[in-house]
Amino acid sequence: MIWRIIFSSIFVLLIWSDQLIAGNKGSDTVEVARLNGIAAQEALIRSRRVLQAYLKRMDPITRLLPDSKGRGRMMWTVSNSAADLYPFLVMAAYYTDRSAYDEEMQEILRNDIRYSTRVGWLSDDVLPGGKGFRHAKPDLNRIIFGSCEYVKDGLLPLTELFGRTAWYHRMVGIVDDIIVYAPYESRFGRLPSMSSEVNGELLQVLSRLAYQTGDQRYIDQAIRIAEFYFDGVIPGNNGLPAHKWNLADGKQVTDIFRFSDHGNEIAGGLSEIVLYLKLTGHPRYEKFKKPMSDLIHTLLDVGLNDDGLWYSSVAPSNHKILDKRHAHCWGYMFNAVYTTYLITQEERFLSATRRALKVVTDKPTYLDDPAGSNRGYGSNAYSDAIESAIVFLNRLPNDHMFHVLDKCVARFLRRQRPDGIIEDWYGDGNYVRTALMYAFMKSQGTWVEPWREDVRLGAVRERTQLVIAVESDEPWHGCLHFDYPRHKVHFNMPINYTRLNEYPEWFTVEPERLYQILIGQAKYIRLGGELIRGIRIKTANKGRLVIRVSSLPGPPYGTK
Repeated sequence: MIWRIIFSSIFVLLIWSDQLIAGNKGSDTVEVARLNGIAAQEALIRSRRVLQAYLKRMDPITRLLPDSKGRGRMMWTVSNSAADLYPFLVMAAYYTDRSAYDEEMQEILRNDIRYSTRVGWLSDDVLPGGKGFRHAKPDLNRIIFGSCEYVKDGLLPLTELFGRTAWYHRMVGIVDDIIVYAPYESRFGRLPSMSSEVNGELLQVLSRLAYQTGDQRYIDQAIRIAEFYFDGVIPGNNGLPAHKWNLADGKQVTDIFRFSDHGNEIAGGLSEIVLYLKLTGHPRYEKFKKPMSDLIHTLLDVGLNDDGLWYSSVAPSNHKILDKRHAHCWGYMFNAVYTTYLITQEERFLSATRRALKVVTDKPTYLDDPAGSNRGYGSNAYSDAIESAIVFLNRLPNDHMFHVLDKCVARFLRRQRPDGIIEDWYGDGNYVRTALMYAFMKSQGTWVEPWREDVRLGAVRERTQLVIAVESDEPWHGCLHFDYPRHKVHFNMPINYTRLNEYPEWFTVEPERLYQILIGQAKYIRLGGELIRGIRIKTANKGRLVIRVSSLPGPPYGTK
């Protein structure tokens, strides 16, 4: 039954791909919403199958998840199992299997804390079968690296999506102790690492926690890292961050800067903290504004190929290209470029971002290139490239790009094996991350509870209203939930800038505003808060429910 639904969905996707474009002019809006529902449901079904497959692989003693069966590493690794697999199974469980969310996902969090915490709230890798830590002795650099990966790649997106849950508190505990145990004393103050990857990851998390809490500890630590790069590393390294810095002699350890992941995080992190300083009127903003702009100009000068996308790496010493393959996670670095545009309003930064999106549209091999320059990256390359497109389409929509993306995602989703596994390693969690992000794009952020495989929910914007189509093969009743401005509610951010590990917001409702709901001939007025909590709906056997939602003019709402 499951695979009949999936393969029929693929068939419809390929035939109707032209109509799957959000907002496609000339198409019947309800039909586009219906087809979007088919696409979204396939992504949800496949996500749940990954979840089911990995629930069978929980360690019988620790109840933790493996790093990789295919690579012979069945242990819980903080930088892999915890960062890239577990969090996205939590998301899949929340939307498709609430019992797994309430039971196994919570159990894993408890046992993560029970078995993996080794230095305060910081974690280290755990052997299977209750045999203790993988490494006999704690190494603070390794532990901080793994904990930063867990925070940035796993706990931060969970907080972006769900707000203050137990995973948020786990994140705060880790970040607090990274500050406490930061091992490097510099003229700028104590620093957590000499790695641009670790410092960039922590900057991203600190910036978002600074918006949310205003806690001076987070602001001060972020400023120390920013000063380390703007006043030390970048001027001493030919205008580029160092992959790793030697604090003793003030020189880079290896002559490389990566525009791909495991290196590009520092650009995004620096842009996030500088934007924070600008928006909060912090006195350090004026000091950091020009160095931030200069860094982005240098990156654009030395890092772009002829198409306007990033090479994989360059040598800071002479700016020579080291790896000419394109960076599959092209949007990660453009997050920094676009965020710096928001800071400085320099047209070059916006133009470079627009050009990249156009190139990816015109040359879809940048999204789907398993036999080309991304050979060896596997599904992870698909995920990073597709998510880059989704994040920027959310801000810079392009009808043709939606069309290209649909075709690429259809091929991406087919990489799943019949047993639900993708490639038999922790990167399978990234498959779920991408599938869910795509599903929310197709449903415009709406979702149903309880979820069932035969219930298809799709939506499309039509001028000022949202058109939703809900179908089911058997009668169904439950709640339809709407998205809300999570950047503001969860993180107190004044603007929704592009950032790594966000889940884009599509159609959002404000809790205090009034909305008109049309279901057939029936008309209702509801508060946004009611839509967020969920409104009751039901479908008939093999029926279609069409719902139209629009914001009422106001406030004020009163009439004479």
